[in-house]
Amino acid sequence: MLYATHYEPEEFVQLISKKNLKVFERVYVLDSSIAGIVYMCKDDENLYYMDRFIPSKEKEAEFLNLDAYEIHQELYAKINLDQKMRRKEYEYKL
Repeated sequence: MLYATHYEPEEFVQLISKKNLKVFERVYVLDSSIAGIVYMCKDDENLYYMDRFIPSKEKEAEFLNLDAYEIHQELYAKINLDQKMRRKEYEYKL
């Protein structure tokens, strides 16, 4: 079962270098309707994501006005919910 764990950018780079993990990205939409990219990697047990949300250039100014702690909380919840739904979908296909 994969659990989502956030990392700061420096930690994320160290992790992918140390474990030689492949990086991929997913798009998430915040409650404020700002979509952005979150970079991730995974091993057999965990999904790791970089604790940065990268919005489009058009929404960057609006994004900078949001509370960083609330963004962090929202992304954590959305990523873990996404993981839970992906596990259920995988189990359903089996």
